[in-house]
Amino acid sequence: MRLKLFICSILCLLLNLSEVSSQTFQKNKDLLLANFDLKPDEDDIMAAAALACMLKHAGFEGVNYYAVAGAYGDQNHIFITKGVPDYYNKLFGPENLNWTNAHNYWNESVARVKNKVVTVLNSGGKIFVQEAGQSNFTYDVLQAVIAEGIAIAGIKKNVIIVQHSNYNEKNTTPSKLLWLKEHTIYKKIDDGNTSDNETPGYRSKDTKWLALAKSTENPNKVARNIWMLADEVCDSWESTWTNKWIAAGGVDFSDCVENWNIFNLGKESNDIASFWNTYVTNK
Repeated sequence: MRLKLFICSILCLLLNLSEVSSQTFQKNKDLLLANFDLKPDEDDIMAAAALACMLKHAGFEGVNYYAVAGAYGDQNHIFITKGVPDYYNKLFGPENLNWTNAHNYWNESVARVKNKVVTVLNSGGKIFVQEAGQSNFTYDVLQAVIAEGIAIAGIKKNVIIVQHSNYNEKNTTPSKLLWLKEHTIYKKIDDGNTSDNETPGYRSKDTKWLALAKSTENPNKVARNIWMLADEVCDSWESTWTNKWIAAGGVDFSDCVENWNIFNLGKESNDIASFWNTYVTNK
């Protein structure tokens, strides 16, 4: 009996290790799909800035990624037009190269992302979705992927969606969210919009973080320019929606808790200070 229990324990451990391995991002074959809604909260402006800083860090060299601006759902708010195209061009390169504007070109954006997803899946890679918004766009992309001949079983095994926000789930079309939960590896992690759980607290009203990022003494000139741009976009955005942290002169890149999860950063970046030291100020 003890031997059987021991064997069962070993098998369970191996299965768990296999599952963890299957959900570990492989730079040589996987794709990060970073979906930002930008409707109407400026946290997507800062989350995109934080992701851009990560992608320009030596540790992320070679990461295959594609960003989407305007990947929103059913919420009735204003899209942050200040975010595209100039700002996203400066973060990720020319429009349609490493990012697409789904707000203005939804169907074309779905087609662009579909082509990238199909290529990666056919090459044996996985798709990791940073769902920094609602999931309507992801649903439409995967329906297009299926129409291209990719089996649902392949999607179920190789598409990992990471969502942190209860708000985002509530503003996704319910039938589309249900389909995604049933036909992908859907990971709902702790909400990055609160500070009492297992995800990093990537938001603060403390003005020191922007000051450090924008300081002429910051040796990371690339990150300095990125955060100067992010601050300018947020300052110029006028909406009925107010992000209390950003309005106070602080930072809010809470959607990047999904990057923290996808890339298994752990204690390396489990708060603003460690994130800043690694990706923003080079300390």
